[in-house]
Amino acid sequence: MSIMYETIHSDQNQWLKRCKALQQKKYRQQYGQFVAEGLRFVQEAIENNASEVILIDEAHMALAQQLPTTNIPIYIVKAGLLEKALNTVNPQGIAAIARQSKWDWQSVSDMDQIVVIDGVQDPGNLGTIMRTALASGTQAMLCLKGTVDLYNDKTLRSTMGAVFRLPVFHIDDVDAMVDDLHGWGFETLVADIRAEQYYHQMEFPKKAALVVSNEANGPQLIKQGDKMVKIPLYQEAESLNVAIAAGILLYAIKTSR
Repeated sequence: MSIMYETIHSDQNQWLKRCKALQQKKYRQQYGQFVAEGLRFVQEAIENNASEVILIDEAHMALAQQLPTTNIPIYIVKAGLLEKALNTVNPQGIAAIARQSKWDWQSVSDMDQIVVIDGVQDPGNLGTIMRTALASGTQAMLCLKGTVDLYNDKTLRSTMGAVFRLPVFHIDDVDAMVDDLHGWGFETLVADIRAEQYYHQMEFPKKAALVVSNEANGPQLIKQGDKMVKIPLYQEAESLNVAIAAGILLYAIKTSR
């Protein structure tokens, strides 16, 4: 039996207007939603039960056959309307309005490896850290004020779907966060080129909260952790890219278990 789709003919449609609004951070926060663009990202949203509605440009209707079986509403959008709603430079013909995941802060108490993001402002770096954190067995990512918005389109593209699977917490009160982490047995490890100890010389704690920051400015809100750690630079380089540094340290912590 063929699937019947509803068609969107006007840019005044509520879902196209929502897509347009979700290009702005304040509306992403207000609605607790974001836009997932591209076939693979939409597939991830469906597989992780995060998708609210799916929108497909009429010129790309064949993409519907590549989606997992779902009861989520699918709309076929008249040519050009979806592209305008997304403000996309290279439109892929398919998008989903997805829910932002909600996670229980108390669940962090049972974890033993997390990463804290202190003022990383490049979207690609944040997304890459998230992917690497998930791959390395890191169990959560904590984003402090001054960190780029996780749900902007550039960050989302670089997460490669990790945004649906890695718990993320947006932290307003750093002191309260540190108190909770200490109460749960975590030690904070601040990555800083000015640290005295190299990571390969360090005995990592049983429960580690690695703090990484903007490589140009260094730690902003957590300047002094329980321990400070750095990565050796063997030739004349000022610093490592923060996503590369985070990957090295997260895998070092994991493999030390």
